[in-house]
Amino acid sequence: MNVALPWPSPLVPVIILRRLNRFAVEAVPASPGTSGPAGGRAGTDQPRGRPCGPGHAAGRTVAAAVGGAGDGAAGKVLRLHLPNSGRMAELLVPGTPGLAWIPAAAPQPEQQAGGTPAASRRQARAPLGPPQPLPGPAAAAVRQPPPPSGTAGRAGSAAEGGRRTAGDLLLVSFNGRWVSVDARMPNRLFAAALDRRALLPFAAYRRWQTEVPWGAGRLDFRLEGAGEPLRPCLVETKSCNLVEDGTALFPDAPTARGARHLEELAQAVRQGWRAAVVWFVQRDDAARLAPHRRADPHFAAALARARAAGVEAYAYRCRVSPAGISLLGPIPVVPE
Repeated sequence: MNVALPWPSPLVPVIILRRLNRFAVEAVPASPGTSGPAGGRAGTDQPRGRPCGPGHAAGRTVAAAVGGAGDGAAGKVLRLHLPNSGRMAELLVPGTPGLAWIPAAAPQPEQQAGGTPAASRRQARAPLGPPQPLPGPAAAAVRQPPPPSGTAGRAGSAAEGGRRTAGDLLLVSFNGRWVSVDARMPNRLFAAALDRRALLPFAAYRRWQTEVPWGAGRLDFRLEGAGEPLRPCLVETKSCNLVEDGTALFPDAPTARGARHLEELAQAVRQGWRAAVVWFVQRDDAARLAPHRRADPHFAAALARARAAGVEAYAYRCRVSPAGISLLGPIPVVPE
């Protein structure tokens, strides 16, 4: 589909110790050859569905994780930002290999060939900023709102020196593949796909706006045509990284906000708008996507009502590697 985005560089191999709260994990540095599918430690022995919050020792113990992280790793515990509020119990098992972006590991301005220190800071910060339209005619046609003050905005200050974490956990290894845990990525993928006209349902749109005020909050995108008889379209993007037996399941924890978004999209359709919800499954082993009724029956019911009202539902799976993330193609959205 010719849509690929790189991760910030460099990514540092880590071993997850525990999840501290919704947006933070503890980890230790890992030896470069011991982390991830290519190194043979893909997490295939990880139990599914076990809790991984503070106080739990599912999978390998914390001591074993530190012991396997290489010489001098003990005592070098890193607090990392987790850009995802999902439960992800099967992914964040203690002892799981991961990849984190750690600003301190990047070359300092005086070490970088060419460019001023200010330019180097912009380069380091750019991959983790809030989603914005990409350069080009579509982006220039719509004035952008200020960055949101939510999770993406907090993570966007990663390279500014005022953060309280050492870096961002972006990928984890699970069952022989890399899985992205970066919930900010769907907005960026969707904007990149719009710029390349890579998603057939939205290929006719030429302009877009992000973080659009709507209802009780904001929606991710408003799309408009350029002199074409197109209804403006509201789009909410979603991140999914839970897959069971080939079915991507969303959400993995109750999300009243997600159900509210669906209700707002349905109301927009009744007012004459076009509206859609678009999932990006941040792994490559999904053949379909379904609402996770066991995790959140209210969201599943809201999705059924929204689709009945005319809200469109699309899902795309992704290939994830340490180099970046790319779109593979659409998968159907089905009832559970």
